[in-house]
Amino acid sequence: MARLDQLGRNSSRAIPAFLALCAVLTAGCTSSKGTGDEKSQSPAPSVSAAASKSASLDPAEAAKAEAISTYQSYWTELPKAYAVPAIEGTELQRYTAAEALAKAQAGVANLKTLGQIMTGAPVLTNPTVTAAELDKKTPNVTISACLDVLPWKVIQKDTGKPAPLPSTRATKYVVVALVERWEDGWKVLKSTPHGDQPC
Repeated sequence: MARLDQLGRNSSRAIPAFLALCAVLTAGCTSSKGTGDEKSQSPAPSVSAAASKSASLDPAEAAKAEAISTYQSYWTELPKAYAVPAIEGTELQRYTAAEALAKAQAGVANLKTLGQIMTGAPVLTNPTVTAAELDKKTPNVTISACLDVLPWKVIQKDTGKPAPLPSTRATKYVVVALVERWEDGWKVLKSTPHGDQPC
């Protein structure tokens, strides 16, 4: 009976804890309906492929391609950190700074506290530069993309079972990022989910 009481307490705090984790994961958890478009998407190009392509572009287009490549790398490294959970052993700090890095660190801390990990990875498609300020002292671009978090699962480490999640959570929606060029390369400063904008 004590074990059942404990499970009840754990379940009752699982949803609020997950909602807190969602904000940290930069993944929207508000209710929205998808479009039903289940077409398979091509995987994001690798950093080297994007860099190679950018070499043949004019400087502005090359800068945008590099910024997009950095954002794609961010979404490659973040799942690695949450699968452990730990920032160490990933290249997340190479691609993030400011709010994006702080949220990733908080996400790792939350997962550790809850005894959880995340398996699989979200799918980022159609990253597009929607605004660019490349002549500023610190050049920056805004990137909009579609993020599908359905393949990304929250798992209880001790049981190996999926953690309970709200049935109304959005799973495929628009994300908007701010990416800046620093001395050591482009950095994702912020990635904001828009759970009310299915894609």
